[in-house]
Amino acid sequence: MEGVQFPFAALYNKPEAKIKCSKYQVIVFIVVPNNRSLASYKDAALKYLGNINKDKIVVSRGEDIPFIVEELAGNGKTAVGLTGRDLFREFELSGCGTKLAVIRTINWSDKNAIFGKPVLCLLGPKDKKLEDLPKNLRVSINSKYKNLAKKYLNLLEDKGYNFAKIYLSGSTESAYCNGISDLVIDIVYTGASIKNSNLEVYDKIFESDFVIIGGKNG
Repeated sequence: MEGVQFPFAALYNKPEAKIKCSKYQVIVFIVVPNNRSLASYKDAALKYLGNINKDKIVVSRGEDIPFIVEELAGNGKTAVGLTGRDLFREFELSGCGTKLAVIRTINWSDKNAIFGKPVLCLLGPKDKKLEDLPKNLRVSINSKYKNLAKKYLNLLEDKGYNFAKIYLSGSTESAYCNGISDLVIDIVYTGASIKNSNLEVYDKIFESDFVIIGGKNG
């Protein structure tokens, strides 16, 4: 599949991922189900991996895939998984001592996304800047990105800010709209929801792509 171009994305190897997929005898393959927006990226990954036995496909939530792949590898099973680079990075920052690596990156490219791909962002009141706000702030954070958010906020805390962190599994923008938080950290895609909430992007924290992950030792 080297050199094959798909109309929606370009496949490329990341420098840190010099693992050739031919090393893998795929025993378990994990995909993100029931999400139509991921269908084309999933198909690209399946084409790259070659002939996949559908009986070996395990369904899981995107944020759980790194953990499951690592557990399977720890049990002596060869496994690869499909997930977002943001979710994989979150797993790496969790302190699990992951032995996983990115095998292949599928560049996310969507004209409907305001940045072309999902981006974890710091959001705040429209027509203001972070510098206009007090140093003591409440921030609602999508709990899927707890570690990415913490790493980013630590940098701001070094500049004198103090944050009360509110972790939510959803409704981060609603927390802002109802006066529960002053800022939001969450994924921005089309930008429609932040527009409706009178929020705007203050900073981009982490840009995501679609990745195939597996054990470093193949």
